[in-house]
Amino acid sequence: MFIEEQQTTGMITWGSTESPESVPVIDFKDMDKESVPAVRTEIIKKVGEACEKWGFFQVVNHGIPESVLNGIIDGIRIFHEQDAETKKEWYSRDPQKKVKFNSNFDLYQSRMANWRDTLGCTMAPNPPNPEQLPAVCRDIVMEYSEQVVKLGLTLFQLLSEALGLHPNHLKDMGCAESILILGHYYPPCPEPQLTLGTSSHTDPDFFTILLQDQIGGLQVLHEDQWVDVPPIPGALVINMGDLLQLVSNNNYEDIVMEYSEQVVKLGLTLFELLSEALGLHPNHLKDMECAESILFLGHYYPPCPEPELTLGSSSHADPDFFTILLQDQMGGLQVLH
Repeated sequence: MFIEEQQTTGMITWGSTESPESVPVIDFKDMDKESVPAVRTEIIKKVGEACEKWGFFQVVNHGIPESVLNGIIDGIRIFHEQDAETKKEWYSRDPQKKVKFNSNFDLYQSRMANWRDTLGCTMAPNPPNPEQLPAVCRDIVMEYSEQVVKLGLTLFQLLSEALGLHPNHLKDMGCAESILILGHYYPPCPEPQLTLGTSSHTDPDFFTILLQDQIGGLQVLHEDQWVDVPPIPGALVINMGDLLQLVSNNNYEDIVMEYSEQVVKLGLTLFELLSEALGLHPNHLKDMECAESILFLGHYYPPCPEPELTLGSSSHADPDFFTILLQDQMGGLQVLH
């Protein structure tokens, strides 16, 4: 189940490529010095350009000490290299748990599995008690989380200003309320040419702050080519997520149109399969004009002070032929069976 299929789709080339371009590297040094306001203005411009053209950039001199970066890498590695019996205490697939260890959160939905284990810690809006974190990495996870929160708020300000908005615009919308730390570990693989540690994907969040180790392997898709992102000591990779594309009115990438086009293709396939499952011609439901209408709904569930008293979505049936639902990693969806 770990074997990755060869992927060639349209003009997209999969695998490492030599590109004359590289992911932008933005230096935050002196950004907040009032004596040199031009530095911040230039950084805002670079952030906007990187988001629009790449959806990624690397940042250096971001304020998080290198000792903390090295510490979180070591702490996550130490946790994962414990014996299975020790790690079993944190193993779970319950999306409501704040601290959990597992392999492939989508193991039972994905066509193939990635060669990877993950320690996940939901650090906001309701952080776990320190005792809920594994002792071997507890202190560094808490320290790293505090540092990342500060950088995250800075990034939301820069992104707001790059969109021509007030610095607190995205923060005031509630975009900065949730933080999920994922500590991935890629154990040695006997046949690495047959699988991937992380397959191609987009992130269902506002943005991801990614810390690479020095082994590398990260690639981003740019102009239909996969481009390597070489590790830079002390640097962090910033990845624009799907939600940021939505709230920015597609100024950074036309993600709604792209998602819509992809869903149309999947919807037509589903109508064919449903028709055949009913013993009919594959085009029967489509010819009945069942596939004529598409409504895109992007729900957002802000933090609730008393979540036990309300629901994000109450029980209901959908008044359509079918719904294609994309969940984020917070979970919470239930069906009546």
